[in-house]
Amino acid sequence: MTIEHDELRELVPHRGKMFIIGRISNADVKNWMAESETKITEDFMFYDKNLGGVPDYACFEIIAQTVSSLTGLYSRENGLPPNMGMILSVSGLNFSSSVILPGQTVGVKAVRESVLDNVYSFGAEVFVDGKPFGSGKLTVMEIKN
Repeated sequence: MTIEHDELRELVPHRGKMFIIGRISNADVKNWMAESETKITEDFMFYDKNLGGVPDYACFEIIAQTVSSLTGLYSRENGLPPNMGMILSVSGLNFSSSVILPGQTVGVKAVRESVLDNVYSFGAEVFVDGKPFGSGKLTVMEIKN
């Protein structure tokens, strides 16, 4: 299942420059897994001219929007309106480089690892141009509309 940027607008609450992921390249809602791809450009929200690229910590927002897309897909497939979410924690972020360069593509694979009521934990792997770049965990709380 591939979902391009324009269709993702229906699934995530982000708008304007804050809406940064390019597309969902693969998703399995039943197994709570999604993969995204985001091309880095000089127009990218987190681009830092002094670094000549995007700092590695911006990957946490790409992870978050990948997770948001997955929860939006779940809602859509189950006839529910998309809910807002709140990030409770970001942990274990570890990256092999501090900068991602323009022209490179950041890939994220996020998988739900646990759920307790409306709190979900996701593990994520991050790739740059298809090569392992890092990983981290994201815990979010779904806020019912």
